[in-house]
Amino acid sequence: VEPTLLSIIAMAPNPEGVPRGGNKSWTQRSITVSIFGSQNQILTIPCVTHTKVYEVKQMLAGKTGVSESTLEFFCRQGAYVSRLNELHEVQPKMMVKGICSFERQKCVYKHPHVIGGAGQGGLRMAIAFMQKKQEQFVVFERRERLGGNSWLEWANPQSKVQTELGTYHLNWSEHSPVPTGYPVWPSRDELLKHYEEVVDQEGVRPFLKFNTEIMTMGVEKDESNGAVQTYKFRLQDKTNGEESDFMGASFLYFPGNLTNPRREDYKGEELFEGSINYGMFSEMDYSAVSGSSVAIVGFGAFAVENIRTCCEYKAKKIYLICRRKNLAMPRIISWEINGSAYPLSASLVMRHMQKAYDLIEDDPWEYYAVQANQDHSNVTIHQKSRFGIGDVYFLARYFGALEMVVGSVKRLSKQTVHIDSGRKLEGVSALLKLLGFEPEWAVDKLLQLKEMTGFWVNGDHRRCHWSEFPEINAQRFGGTSYSPGIHQAAGWFTYFLDFPDDFKAMMQQAGAMIPTHKPDAQKNIPGYVIDAKLGATMSVMIGTVLPRPQAEYEASLAGLKRRKQWETHSLRQVLESASQEWFKYCEMFRGMGYDKPMPDYLYSFEEVEVMVAEGDMEGDVAVAKMQSFHKNSA
Repeated sequence: VEPTLLSIIAMAPNPEGVPRGGNKSWTQRSITVSIFGSQNQILTIPCVTHTKVYEVKQMLAGKTGVSESTLEFFCRQGAYVSRLNELHEVQPKMMVKGICSFERQKCVYKHPHVIGGAGQGGLRMAIAFMQKKQEQFVVFERRERLGGNSWLEWANPQSKVQTELGTYHLNWSEHSPVPTGYPVWPSRDELLKHYEEVVDQEGVRPFLKFNTEIMTMGVEKDESNGAVQTYKFRLQDKTNGEESDFMGASFLYFPGNLTNPRREDYKGEELFEGSINYGMFSEMDYSAVSGSSVAIVGFGAFAVENIRTCCEYKAKKIYLICRRKNLAMPRIISWEINGSAYPLSASLVMRHMQKAYDLIEDDPWEYYAVQANQDHSNVTIHQKSRFGIGDVYFLARYFGALEMVVGSVKRLSKQTVHIDSGRKLEGVSALLKLLGFEPEWAVDKLLQLKEMTGFWVNGDHRRCHWSEFPEINAQRFGGTSYSPGIHQAAGWFTYFLDFPDDFKAMMQQAGAMIPTHKPDAQKNIPGYVIDAKLGATMSVMIGTVLPRPQAEYEASLAGLKRRKQWETHSLRQVLESASQEWFKYCEMFRGMGYDKPMPDYLYSFEEVEVMVAEGDMEGDVAVAKMQSFHKNSA
């Protein structure tokens, strides 16, 4: 083992006057500590002459994660080995008992860790284990293949990733190369192919158990040691219905956030004489909308995706029916946010989106979600659904192929949608319901959840849950996609499973700072569903109280988000793909009889470079102000 330098000098400079106990020597020196009985494990420590043994003991306990009470120090005196008292000054050469390595000793578990779900969250967790050389885990997936709810149940064959591949892929880690050979916005099937490839590359496949549903989970405590507990899972084989028990050391669950599509029946559906579907589950034959009119009810991300699909199938007219207008986002703005060096202010995001809204002669500052002061310098975006991301939304509105209808569906009649305002949408051949999602209370039941402390169930480091937050509520935006968040959460979960004493210490010292969330039956909000504002606060607070090793590791990842985004596809590649799609749709709308002038693509290379520079400058100024504040406060 190479000698390691580790400073333990944490004392103030020698004060004026003679301190109590007499003058202490501040002469700098180095000592070596070896593990008792080992010839090659040596730690070199810079210190001062009067450094005491207990200081070295504290340092080693912190470094290795063992209890101070287990450490004993010795030195050779001639032919003898003498035990050193804690108050002795350190010796030039010392030996230590109570550890077998100067590296931190990870907790060893009797049973494997259990991951619930083989969507991107569960697979990212499995990859995190593999990359930390932890191969004692299993992934249970109730389906016969990987992919999760989003891509196996909700998505249609025509669905595409709305955020860029650069920030939505399984390789999102400092240990993995970016994916190659895929478009900027891959389709459902392309993304599932990517998942399969990465699972094999990372060696995860042997740990996947398909057609296995977790029915129940029970907590079993060790009667001889209350701090030790395991988890008994009742499993069902979906191929034959047989049930069995399985013991696990932990439960890391990734069911998604809102998992049940909200359903609603309208009066007169039997009279409609057209297709009525939910725009997901592959239940809609989109060829039925070709050359005809279609009504989409709802205005979330799935609704925007269905607008793109209906355009692909050359629907003559699309009516988007919503109670109030939500902000949609151009693709380049999503790319900018996901590659930003600092989180971008909502004010800057709004200004950069302005071009897209100018094209459709709409004022985004008047949307209900936007709360701003008079000069728009202080902005909060609070929207009940996540951004629908896509350029075709703006282009379809520009040409008139897409019309916003603010209101609610009152009833249906023969190929007619009646709006509560009194308006009639006639000649509609298909109605697509995209009404959002509802939570699944069975998740709380399975986890035996009383409250979430951060992303840990009941404050238990062995029971974890993380998913995207189901709305938008922020003054700054650091991402619009999934991968960076689950990468960070998986890092927290693996670290505290390896070093549970650090979790205990963190909760004892700063646990009150980490927000909690309890189920609210009256509002139909289970405990596992965490809104955007609370989730962001949890993430920030956890980041401020992390143990030093994990905090230093996260600090070392500065710039990873930008590197991953820019390495996957360059700005020129992104703009080329976006503009090609833009002009393809322009030609399509013109061919359908819409005769408005063909607009240039929203953003040029030079404009985006300026936008990125503005974001960097805004972040640099914010950091400088913070540093100045701390300096003045000190």
